[in-house]
Amino acid sequence: MHEDILLSVDARSDDYDPDDERWRRQVAGLHTELDTVADVRRSARPVPGTRGAVEQVIIALGGAGAFTAAVECLRAWLARDRGRRVDLRWNDNGVERYVTLTGQDVDAEAVRELSRAVSRRLGGPGWPADTEPS
Repeated sequence: MHEDILLSVDARSDDYDPDDERWRRQVAGLHTELDTVADVRRSARPVPGTRGAVEQVIIALGGAGAFTAAVECLRAWLARDRGRRVDLRWNDNGVERYVTLTGQDVDAEAVRELSRAVSRRLGGPGWPADTEPS
């Protein structure tokens, strides 16, 4: 049996302040969309140098199908606004990895890197280096 991949999702915008209600609605929409394809978990993450915390959204990817669906969900959400980006973080056998996907161009290499990590954990083949993920 494999262990779920826990992928931290942090949505950002060049056009909105993080506290802007319009942006918060857009991010909530992303979380709702992700919740339809993966197990979405929320927790508080401490902010270094302060007594505060921010909400951390983590999606648990239990299989290759959930991974593919989550990537497509992120791509669709990013494509709606060029000023959007999503920072993704995950643990790859004790090493914290991250990629940033943007609304201007979902970087195929960044998705491949994440795909390789997911494939290693889930035991699948991953995307070949010369093939664009669909």
